[in-house]
Amino acid sequence: FNTSSLEISLIPAIFVLILVSLIGMLITAHQMEHDPEGNYANCCRVSLHSVSCVYGVIYNLYHCRLSEIPQVVFASEMEDGEDYTDEELERMRLRPGIERALDVEHRKALRKVGIEMNKIKVGGKSNNGSIQR
Repeated sequence: FNTSSLEISLIPAIFVLILVSLIGMLITAHQMEHDPEGNYANCCRVSLHSVSCVYGVIYNLYHCRLSEIPQVVFASEMEDGEDYTDEELERMRLRPGIERALDVEHRKALRKVGIEMNKIKVGGKSNNGSIQR
């Protein structure tokens, strides 16, 4: 029975680990940007949620919070409770220029609605006044 040992230098191993990690992060960012609803992005989301769930279970077990484990395991994205307080909403500001752009788009939409309403009124008057036989 022969056991051989393999020695690997620490510096090249750390370099390869960092390089593979950076390449993985770049691929993940590219996939999330160009295909946010694709299989790759969904696998990333499932992985993140799984790790978060395992962490939450271990954390609550460690701190003896056994009653909170079902909320961690069966949590839904809709129940995150990340709503903003009134104070936070008041402090939020639009980026410069966005408010003006929104006003311009709102005026355009109102103009289009006004034109459509006038067409309906004009079309309704001409049809109501004539007798169709």
